[in-house]
Amino acid sequence: MCADQHGTELHIYELAVRLDRQRLGLGRNLVAVTIRAAQRRRVDSITLTTFSGVAWNAPFYEHLGFRRLHARNMGARLRAILRGEVQAGLPAGVDVRCA
Repeated sequence: MCADQHGTELHIYELAVRLDRQRLGLGRNLVAVTIRAAQRRRVDSITLTTFSGVAWNAPFYEHLGFRRLHARNMGARLRAILRGEVQAGLPAGVDVRCA
């Protein structure tokens, strides 16, 4: 897990579980621990970006309580993160990436 706090917001940059350890609840537990730690730090929101159309990405996070944001509901920081991902080589577009 890689995350960074920006004021009262926490952004999860990466969550990875080895293929042979997936489907054991490890990713779910990592997110739960991160949420509890963020609550102790009085974080107002937790954000992340992920692939929209990959079955184990966006739906996984939605199942944990995250919701997709429409571009008009994203702050400047989150829009900048998505732009940075495109500059780093990830594909662009709401049909591919979401926050």
